[in-house]
Amino acid sequence: MLVDELGYESTRELVEIYLKEFIRLSAELASGDCRRQRFAAHSLKSSAHHMGATGLAELMDTLENQLTEPDATPLSAEELARVAQEFDVNSESLRAFVKG
Repeated sequence: MLVDELGYESTRELVEIYLKEFIRLSAELASGDCRRQRFAAHSLKSSAHHMGATGLAELMDTLENQLTEPDATPLSAEELARVAQEFDVNSESLRAFVKG
């Protein structure tokens, strides 16, 4: 667990960064540009994994791979909604952790 390795305050800061970065990277996912979407999916995959959001990390891995294909198309509204839904699964507990 991150708290055991980093300590409470450092983990809290890391979670705050993750929550803020998710908002920025969500905008990149919604950009309609496959290259920007692929970068955002890769970044979110890694950070979600570190936050213990395995469902979101797995979804981001799938989307990143999809966006890597030569004939990739931008993410659909349904795919973006799935990302938001997966984020919501963990974000409430992460926000509660930050508030302490």
